[in-house]
Amino acid sequence: MKADLPTLLCERPLSVARLGAACFAEMEAYMLPQSSAEPVYVNYELFGLSPDNVRERSELKQAVKTGLMLTLDRSRADDSKPPIKVAVDRQADPMNMSLNGNLGSGRAVYFGRCFNLKGIGRTVLATSTDPNHSNGNLDLVSALWEAICANVLNTNLKTGSATVLAVIDTKQQIRVPWREGLYPGGFIIRIDQNGELDRPTHLFYLNENVAAEKLREFTENLARQDAEKFIERILHGCWSAGNVSIGGHMIDYDTVFALRSRAPQWSYRPNWLSNFFGIEGDGQKKLLKAMINHPINREKLSIKEVYRIFDETRAQHLQARFYDLIGLDSERPFVSRRLSQDEFIEMTRIFEELSMKMSANFKATAPWDEENPSLHIFDFSNFFRYAPLLFDIDALSDQKAVGLIRNPAARLCQSKVAGMPENLQEKMRKKYVVSSQEELQKLDLKALRFITLYKTLLEEYRASAPESWNKLILKAFVVNEERTYMNCRPGNDVLVALVQNLQQGVFKPEEFSLRIQTLIMACDRTMKKRMCGSCLSNIRLYMDGFSALMPGDNAMFKPVLALFNDRPGAEDLSDKVRVEYENRPHRCTIESSGEITCIIGPEFPFNRLYNLAPDSLRFFDGARELILTEISRAKPLSE
Repeated sequence: MKADLPTLLCERPLSVARLGAACFAEMEAYMLPQSSAEPVYVNYELFGLSPDNVRERSELKQAVKTGLMLTLDRSRADDSKPPIKVAVDRQADPMNMSLNGNLGSGRAVYFGRCFNLKGIGRTVLATSTDPNHSNGNLDLVSALWEAICANVLNTNLKTGSATVLAVIDTKQQIRVPWREGLYPGGFIIRIDQNGELDRPTHLFYLNENVAAEKLREFTENLARQDAEKFIERILHGCWSAGNVSIGGHMIDYDTVFALRSRAPQWSYRPNWLSNFFGIEGDGQKKLLKAMINHPINREKLSIKEVYRIFDETRAQHLQARFYDLIGLDSERPFVSRRLSQDEFIEMTRIFEELSMKMSANFKATAPWDEENPSLHIFDFSNFFRYAPLLFDIDALSDQKAVGLIRNPAARLCQSKVAGMPENLQEKMRKKYVVSSQEELQKLDLKALRFITLYKTLLEEYRASAPESWNKLILKAFVVNEERTYMNCRPGNDVLVALVQNLQQGVFKPEEFSLRIQTLIMACDRTMKKRMCGSCLSNIRLYMDGFSALMPGDNAMFKPVLALFNDRPGAEDLSDKVRVEYENRPHRCTIESSGEITCIIGPEFPFNRLYNLAPDSLRFFDGARELILTEISRAKPLSE
């Protein structure tokens, strides 16, 4: 974003220009007194502000406080400020899935050029008789989860999302439908600049002709998003006409998780197969069918053509994005002379098929279940991350490769989960479940076929582009790492603990915002250069800092220990800082940037990362070991 925030606040919403005034109801909103709300996360990167831009960052936060801290509750208003006109979007859903009896957005409004505020109160369109869907509330933990997911996926999924500018703590205790008791309230400020929040429910409401070409384009966008989620291991969890944009952006993240594997998993309800990861495309097709059968399809585009477009686009996009997983570039794909196009497609199809293989431990299909890590049979992310390291030293034998690709925690066991119908279990058994050693042996033969094709491609690339070989190793290592803090556990647990500490006064808002920025950075897989011209991986957040690795494209990596400057003594380190690795001391350098002081170790060979133990790197300042404090809950969040 280039324009300054105060200017953007004075402009008419772009959404009104795109969708038309008939799609919106007008309301009055009110400025909150600055004492009754506080920004606890601000996305400074959205305006290109680095930690060194201290004055500009302060000005941006102040602009958020004075221009975007709104409420629809007149009793909470700052009486010294006049009411503000906001727009609420009308929606319709013939599928009866996304509105729960409301006539449109029940707790979100548009304001200024591109801002959408979610959780600021009950709108005039919140007509549901269920108070859980019409009270206008959003709790602070869910607001922060939306910010983390949206700001990671906006760049990690090529189909994008609506970025979050800020999260506001409303300093209220509220009720929400998904938890018992009272919880800290919050709201988010989303950016809707290019239709990121324009939904099929808007088209249904307008009931105007949608050209066949536009419906084809939407189909392609939806198919690409489905492929993106499979590549990036992102579960949406609950499809509807209201949680995806016409451009293919993901919307709403209360059911969204990053997954440890690509086996079928659910986060909302296990009673619909189309709610499961990897099978959500079936739900998207139901949405497409609803659009084709609706009067908006006046040009009578056929459902047969739409399904064909969806399947072909999804397959092509998944094949293109497969290059990124193996460390190559989907934007500039490597054209192999040793693998035919058919063999490359075969390789991606084996990857997709084996990725979805699972045990009949249906209880573990919930990503928060303690047995979830044992659900999947094959682990391609682990394989893609470490196989190039072994291939580089000619140590990737077929036996070693199968060992990398098989999940060592996998168990061929059975269990049930409440709410999963028997017919759904039978469908999963038929297509995805591995129930015998004989079947597993047959799948291992497919894995060996995949490994042969994969090694052929890597061998050709190393021979033809030796100058880029180390970049492949680096990228494969970074992009296939788990998004730990977007996993339900420990991600949600860590977030709850941080909010508890914020509420107890352990963190000031700016200090808390820094922790949220670090969580987002820890989940980012875009190879963004953050320190010394390098990206970071293996980030682990603590109360007072984080540990990380700094891998380079020179086949080397550096260990990093980052101290947040609000940690006592963080800026008073001596010149005797060292890291001990393999029982040997190594001198470190110290670099400061904004709110963080980084201790950076020397370079070590990249191939050591294959069996690097988490506790093998210990940092010292003189004789004193520098130990970061684990994140733990301060007190129960409910009162």
